[in-house]
Amino acid sequence: MRFVLFDRIVELKKGQGAVLLKNVTQSEDYFTDHFPEFPVVPGSIILGSFEQGAEILLGVSCDFTLCPVLKSLSRASFRHFVLPGDQMKILLTVDSTVPTQIKALAEVHGKRVADARLEFIMKSPDGDSKVREACSRLEALYRILTGSPVGKIWEVWEKQK
Repeated sequence: MRFVLFDRIVELKKGQGAVLLKNVTQSEDYFTDHFPEFPVVPGSIILGSFEQGAEILLGVSCDFTLCPVLKSLSRASFRHFVLPGDQMKILLTVDSTVPTQIKALAEVHGKRVADARLEFIMKSPDGDSKVREACSRLEALYRILTGSPVGKIWEVWEKQK
């Protein structure tokens, strides 16, 4: 992952769902071109945040022993613009009948702005170094996003002594 498309994991329940937050700022790179006079978060960025959050949710659900890979995205719809200054809340729910299918919803001020369904395949890292590496990066990202910021500051400070 080159960019992380959400800021924080608020809640994550293994095999059930997750709540994520994205604080949209005017300094986001994509606002330069999308659109200079009326900055709007591109739908592809919202869908990308759904995918990244779902990958972490599914990775945690199987203790990162398998690596989720997006198979399909369906029923995507966009209802309202997401603008600089908005806080986008992303709700992910694991489908109870198909555990590799995620229902995703984005809200701003309690108003639905986008939703979609995502389906994943779960790849085993056995014998495949690229899948093993992807699984490790996903787990590392999860640890960073759920770690204590104060603890991290102390770690950096201790290393500088």
